[in-house]
Amino acid sequence: MNDEPAQRKLKGKGKAKGGKAKGGKAKGGGEDVCSDDEVEFDSGCMSFDDAYASAYDFLYMNLPSYDVTNAASLGFHSSSIPDIDGLQDGIATVALNVSLEALQSYEWAKGVEQEIFNEYVASYANVNEGRNNIRPLLSSAMSAIIDAADEPPTDVSSVVSLINSNMWNSQTNNLSQTVVFKSGQTPLIYDPMSTLVYGFASCTGVSILFVDALRSVGVPARVAGTPAWNDVYENGNHNWVEVYDGGEWNFIEAAPAGGGESLSNPCDKWFCSPAKMANTKFYAARWDQSKGTVYPMAWDLDNFQVPGDDRTEYYQSACGQCGSQLGYELDEWTQLAAQANTGSSRVC
Repeated sequence: MNDEPAQRKLKGKGKAKGGKAKGGKAKGGGEDVCSDDEVEFDSGCMSFDDAYASAYDFLYMNLPSYDVTNAASLGFHSSSIPDIDGLQDGIATVALNVSLEALQSYEWAKGVEQEIFNEYVASYANVNEGRNNIRPLLSSAMSAIIDAADEPPTDVSSVVSLINSNMWNSQTNNLSQTVVFKSGQTPLIYDPMSTLVYGFASCTGVSILFVDALRSVGVPARVAGTPAWNDVYENGNHNWVEVYDGGEWNFIEAAPAGGGESLSNPCDKWFCSPAKMANTKFYAARWDQSKGTVYPMAWDLDNFQVPGDDRTEYYQSACGQCGSQLGYELDEWTQLAAQANTGSSRVC
């Protein structure tokens, strides 16, 4: 969008509202350096309201066209709209408040670059999935997982591992639903609420839910993948998750779609092999519409509304030597990758 967002009041339900972790100390250890009505970015402390306004403007200015029509119901109101009976609440603004509260509450969330927070934590959606008010639900559930941990996480890597190990099982996820992988579900089931209701999704659906869960506890995350292995659409697509940590993006699969692999080792992903890299193009989804790259969606190839980063060079480099690093001969590693991926042209 090219127009400035309408002026709005940063107060009332659905507007900027801060909340510090109990005791004035963030989860994950460490003392607060910002006051209760501030959040901490890498550039220093900023008032909650100013951080809210910055993220609000960024999200509004980069709305995809299909969200522009529903801007008011997403929470992008002018100040002339009366704040009556919660009518100012919206999915986007509720998610933004939850994101800022996570930035205050969790030590691993603090000190992130503001532009990374705005795009990869505060964003209420990933690609063109149905918009859900999922953030408060996930925030509560993931916070309970963190509180129940025998060894509480202290950094991004440990919280990602903890959540990926616990969020999919009804016995540990506080969501009363086990989620499993089921191939070929996109676009029928890939928004996060549908994934929870049905209890299954394919790689796109579980990746979106995983991203939303990580964002709910202040971890910058985004969907990544390829629309076609080896640039042959009959070979099928795949999606997974990238996590921002220490100034760089690393990748991991949602446990139902992979094996709950680590962030630190690219070679523990089934698809990270020389055979899968040949002619394959890789992308990561983003929110900023100004960059000019499109995130191609295998289930909606004529939709150019989702911006992206071209990650082909990164994955070619990260995965190019994986077979030899794990002690496999190239032919053996190719066979393992083929066994893990059936090569179906159904959309993951």
